[in-house]
Formats: sequence, C-alpha cells, structure tokens
Amino acid sequence: MLWRPSHKIQGLLPSVYLATFFLSLHYSIALYVDSSYLAQYFGDTDINAVYLLGALATILALSFVPKFLEKYGNYSMAIVFAIIEIISLLSLTLINSPILVAAVFIIHVMAVSILSYNLDIFIEHGSENNTTGETRGLFLTIMNLAVFFGPLSAGFILSDHQFSRIYIVSAILVLPALFIIAKKLAQFCDPVYVDIPLKEMFVTAWKNKNIRNISIANFLLQFFYAWMIIYMGIYLNQYMHFDWREIGIIFGIMLLPFIFLQFPLGEIADRRFGEKEILIIGFVVTAISTGVLSFLNQQTSVLIWAAVLFVSRVGAAAIEIMTETYFFKQIEASDMSLISFFRHTRPISFIIGAASASLFLTFANMQYFWITLAAIILSGIYFAAQIEDTL
Repeated sequence: MLWRPSHKIQGLLPSVYLATFFLSLHYSIALYVDSSYLAQYFGDTDINAVYLLGALATILALSFVPKFLEKYGNYSMAIVFAIIEIISLLSLTLINSPILVAAVFIIHVMAVSILSYNLDIFIEHGSENNTTGETRGLFLTIMNLAVFFGPLSAGFILSDHQFSRIYIVSAILVLPALFIIAKKLAQFCDPVYVDIPLKEMFVTAWKNKNIRNISIANFLLQFFYAWMIIYMGIYLNQYMHFDWREIGIIFGIMLLPFIFLQFPLGEIADRRFGEKEILIIGFVVTAISTGVLSFLNQQTSVLIWAAVLFVSRVGAAAIEIMTETYFFKQIEASDMSLISFFRHTRPISFIIGAASASLFLTFANMQYFWITLAAIILSGIYFAAQIEDTL
C-alpha cells in the first residue's frame, strides 16, 4: 500500500500554486500541437477517434478515483500519476507505431485529467468558502499564466516540426511539480471522502438545480475547448497556412485574458456581484467572437486572427472562473463524488465534441465550423440564467 500522510499540512496553497504552474506549463506546451502530432499517423477521422478514446478512458479512470483516494490518499495518487505522465510523454518521443502512439496518448490524456482532479482536492482543502472566488481566481491565473507561455514556446520549439522536442520539454516540466508535491505536500491530511456510485453520483448532482446548471455551463465551455484544441492548430496551419511560429504568437495573444481577468473577476464575484451576470456576458462574448471566425477564411493577418481569438477568450475566461467559483462554493473538499461529476464534463465534452465534429465535417464545409460552435455556445445563456446567485 502507498503511504498515506496523516498530519495537517501547513502553508498548503503556495505549494499547490507552484506545482500548478509547472503542471499547466507542461500540459499547455503540447496542447494545440497534439492534433498535428497525431496527424502524422492518422487521418482527421482517426484523430477524433483517438481523442474520443482518451475521453472514454478518462471517464473510466475518474470513476475509480474515489476508491483510490480512500485507499491511498490524494498525495500518493498525485505522485504516481505525475510519474505516469512523465513516462507517457517520453514514450511519445520514442515510438512510431500508430497503435502504440494512440495507446500512449490516451494514457497521457487520462493522467493529465487525474492530476487536475488531485489539484482540485488540494485547493479545496486549503481554501475558505467566503474567498472561493479569490482562491480559484488566483489558481486559474497562475495556471493560465503557464498556459500563455506554453503555446508561445511551442511555436519556437516546433520551427522545424520536430514534435519529439515538444514532448521532451513537456516531460521535463513535470519534474519540478513532482518535486514540490513530494517535498511540500507530504503532510497533506485527507478529508473524509464520501464515495457514491457513478450512477447515484449523476442522479444526486442532477437533482440539485444549481449543480446541474453550472455543470452544463461548464460542459459547454469544455465543448468549446474541445473543438478549439482539436481543430484550431490544424486549421491555422493547414487551411490558413500560418507557420508554427506565427501560430504560437496568435495563441499567446489569445490566452492573455486568462492571465489578467480571472483573479479580478473572482474577487468581484465574491464581493460585489453574483456569478450569474458575468457568466451570461461571458457566453455572449464567446459566441459572437467565435462566429466571426467563419468570416475570416480569406484573412491571413496574424493580428486580426489574434484579436478575434483574444476576444473569444475574454468571454471564455469569464465563463471559466464563474463556473469554477460557483461550483466550489456549493461543495466541500470531502464531496469528491460531486467534484468527480463536475470534472466528468471535460472528457464527456471531448467525446461529444470529437464525434459531433467528425459528423459535421462529413456534411459541411469547414467555413461554417466556427459559426456552428458559436450557436452551441450561445445556448449557455439559458443555463447560466437558471442558477441562484450566491450574493
């Protein structure tokens, strides 16, 4: 059995924030490159299938996480999956069999999701309910600061399309996070976890109006991310003919709102306004700016693409911090089944996103891809309007 710490940790949040930075940087450096890497081995339909299988594996893994937490604890799980992630990333640089590439990539997707779950528990255990917006805002700001540097760095590393370099750098970046967790969080005291079967977890969460609607809002955001992550890099490179250095600059500018907006928005949600109004505005801004992308098919200006994608992320940043803040105000650290339900929205969104994208592109032109996504995102206004403000 893995060791399970039993003493109360001191100074939890700073260490979690630092580990979050490195884990986010490792993840983001390959985030928009993954689909192009897979394109070396698979066609567009098969790439979607790999993402779909990765999401299915994640859902299966998340269903077992509560049992593992009860038996081993959050600290030990984080250590093990950080090591698994390093191994999977290094393996991607060494193999060239399509079947092995798909299998290892699926393990990588699953490991990242579980590490995110582990960070959720660390953060929730170290925060107070009346400062959830500030705590989550700072958490997301640190995470997105790393996410900003990731694609920007990838654009320079990938100048000669050597994908192995990306995954080597990504693996190296997990090491400081692993060290911080091992040394600084070793005294983490696990809360008493309440394990609920998967079916009962969904039924319980669904009956709670606020949990249900904020989770659907989060699902729509994750669906937006799924289409963007799978197709935006490919679209800019293969359809708009930007090189990877230009794409890195576009993505770097695009991600700036996550750095500058989420902490102040989280503070506003705690002290001045409820989450509902900001959430609705976020869906409107994201939908309109995403729809505009369909009309840029002849536009090859880096600045114009960066500007429109920047505005889309202004809205997405608002949605993300409001869904995170609102959800975690509704639960406690011990509610791991509700956390699991909330985190299931991401792999489920990738399953539905990958499948629907494949279906859409079978019958429609790529030009209408983004305006269709905009219409889907616009539906989030209804679900945002259904939640009860915390202020």
